[in-house]
Amino acid sequence: MHNYELIGVVGLGQSGLSTVRFLLQQDIRPVVFDTREQPPQAAQLQQLDKTLELHCGPLDIATLLACDLLVVSPGLDLRMPALQMARDAGIPLVGDTDIFAQFAQAPVLGITGSNGKSTVTKLTGELLSAAGMNVAVGGNIGIPMLDIIAPDVDVYVLELSSFQLDTMHDLKLHAAALLNISDDHLDRYQDRSHYAASKQRIYQHAGQAVWNREQRITAPQYLPLAQQLSFGSDAPDTERPGLFGLGLDGDTPTIQFAGEVLLRADELQLTGVHNLLNAQAALALVHSLEVPLEQVLDSLRNFTGLPHRCELVTEHNDVRWVNDSKATNIGAAEAAIAGLRPLVKGKLILIAGGDGKGADFSTFRSALQQVDELIVFGRDAERIAQHHPQVTRVSNLAEAVQRAAQLATAQSTILLAPACASLDMFKNYEQRGETFKAEVLKQVAEVAHG
Repeated sequence: MHNYELIGVVGLGQSGLSTVRFLLQQDIRPVVFDTREQPPQAAQLQQLDKTLELHCGPLDIATLLACDLLVVSPGLDLRMPALQMARDAGIPLVGDTDIFAQFAQAPVLGITGSNGKSTVTKLTGELLSAAGMNVAVGGNIGIPMLDIIAPDVDVYVLELSSFQLDTMHDLKLHAAALLNISDDHLDRYQDRSHYAASKQRIYQHAGQAVWNREQRITAPQYLPLAQQLSFGSDAPDTERPGLFGLGLDGDTPTIQFAGEVLLRADELQLTGVHNLLNAQAALALVHSLEVPLEQVLDSLRNFTGLPHRCELVTEHNDVRWVNDSKATNIGAAEAAIAGLRPLVKGKLILIAGGDGKGADFSTFRSALQQVDELIVFGRDAERIAQHHPQVTRVSNLAEAVQRAAQLATAQSTILLAPACASLDMFKNYEQRGETFKAEVLKQVAEVAHG
């Protein structure tokens, strides 16, 4: 980093602030830019170093062009004219991944995909910890990667968004996983193929690739088969790449490796077929480090997933309640429905609604056909209701829980997967999920004492 005279950090969000902090630790004093007139982190920047230059508002071309290197935050669109001019002037545009690449001394595992990447990142970290390794987990999961660099780390596990991959050039990954690709962030990419190409960048310096057989678009184009591991809902092969897959024990799915059963789906806390794929992806990353899989199976059995992501709230009177408040878009809600449907022998009852962010709910129709009862609330309730014959309308989440309990029969599952943002009624999706859990436990207690 020291061979650059002047480094600019563009975007003072969480990763931008951590980049500035890290550069100061290396005795490098950057110039900082933010497109907002009053960046929320300006006070924290002051605490780091009062004398740092901070340029707010529209990017100043002259000051940008005076820099030798620009570290651009993932939240900024690289197509901004000022950034394109800097690139045309020969100034490298990098992300914090490229700085991380110069300083991290241990092997790095990288994980990307439209859905499930936080679950797989956290799970992989827990499995490797269970195998006795000192693991550092960070990236898009909410802990900036430059904050986790330390001398005693055995392995880094990074969640990487497509925006981070766009500015990643130098990071060599021991193994890279591309979990799936569905339409997301199409406001930042010309079309789906550009978005897919962005995701494929994770393989550019990878030693091994972990990909999803359900979607050939996730397979690497240039790595030899001996350096690939694939996972899927079909049976595994006995040789690479297809070592991971699913089988059946009676009517219970099993996760298999090279034809051997590792565990049964009903041994897991995680629910849904999509989570059986997530578990395979994490196991493949563990396998890429030559860690014996039997060392991590207990940790996999005990993993409860992320809060508000297909989280089992309780099972009472043969009815399961599942909180997927993190399903703030249609794609995430579809993944939850498709994941749970094959495992539900009774009714699947969906609670949905909120602020639809202008999404086209006609695309949600085929997923809604797998639902027996639909309960809607919130601003865009009617836009969802029109795509299902069995609809119950309620005014809030408490009422939704009461109605769901009345509709449930034996072996039913009640799923909160709103397919909408929460901001019309709640502070964020976490608060919506906590409200749901509290109402469910209240409902169950009333039945128990009734």
